[in-house]
Amino acid sequence: MNFGIVHETRLNEKRVALTPGGAATLVRAGHTVYLESGAGLACGWTDQDYQNQGVQIVFNHEEIYGRAEILLKILPVVAENLAYIHTGQTIISFQHLAIASPEVYHGLVKKKVNLIGMEIIEDDDGSRPILRGMSEIAGQLAPIIAGNYLGRDPMGKGVLLGGVAGVSPASVVILGAGTSGLNAACAFSGLGAQVHVLDRNLDKLREVRKRLGNQVATLFADENNITKTLKFADVFMGAVLIRGSLTPHILKRSMIAAMKPLSIFIDFSIDEGGISETSRPTTLSDPIYLEEGVIHYCVPNITAGVNRTASRALANMLVDVLQTIGELGTKKALNKNPALRRGTYLLDGECLIPALKDHFTHK
Repeated sequence: MNFGIVHETRLNEKRVALTPGGAATLVRAGHTVYLESGAGLACGWTDQDYQNQGVQIVFNHEEIYGRAEILLKILPVVAENLAYIHTGQTIISFQHLAIASPEVYHGLVKKKVNLIGMEIIEDDDGSRPILRGMSEIAGQLAPIIAGNYLGRDPMGKGVLLGGVAGVSPASVVILGAGTSGLNAACAFSGLGAQVHVLDRNLDKLREVRKRLGNQVATLFADENNITKTLKFADVFMGAVLIRGSLTPHILKRSMIAAMKPLSIFIDFSIDEGGISETSRPTTLSDPIYLEEGVIHYCVPNITAGVNRTASRALANMLVDVLQTIGELGTKKALNKNPALRRGTYLLDGECLIPALKDHFTHK
């Protein structure tokens, strides 16, 4: 089986889908791995590091698409990629198909591709191992981001997250108690911030209580509690995800406008459309904007900010999946591995998620 590793440059993306060690595992199993030149360089891995593991280097974008039976990407397929994709190719990426353009969706369907979304690969217990790994990293990054913009000149309020003796800590509200929300709660509370976590799933709130005890307040995520916490939050973080679907705009513009001036809104749901009417994607090079007097941070590929750590974590989780596909082929691998099948958007161009198929039917 031929695997191709794409060099991503869009959106300041510096992660790579497979490390030299991960590639070596596939090579030892008898597969051919191609790397688009420079794909690992931002993470500290040169082309030579990959070549030392038996990887073959190619030097242009079109060639990596042409050689790969299994194409490994970080970023979603976009319209300009469609010309390079060949019929029947298997593509593995963080695709977030719900927010793709109709042109991309119908283009992939026409090419009869097999499209696997790393973010929706789901185990029998409902957990999503690759998304969980990235969410753990994102959650730990949250207080670094918030602390930077709370105190940053000239825009920030000059507030320290943890406060000091005689001065209250910052108030942090996290909507969503999944992996990124829980990790963020741990990180914020560890710095001494006053943290509230909201969710509609009481079991998740119990997990927060189990992990953090009375350090963190938990609230049911109804409209009243969301509205109330927005008004006192110095930092409000959205971490809501609905598998394979657009995130609903839970926060209306009027609700954002009611927040304290120069408070921070971090939208970790932006890669599925965002939780606020005021959300729009930003980049790591230009991550914030001011809307309704509130600083918005809406970077969809947030873990690219720690690209080496994120790439190593991704490879650790992805390599077993790739070995299964390499051994059996895509279709047999999906039959053998239910988690992988649940992570498949398109099989031979047929959409396997009814809600998404309906979404794009008339577009």
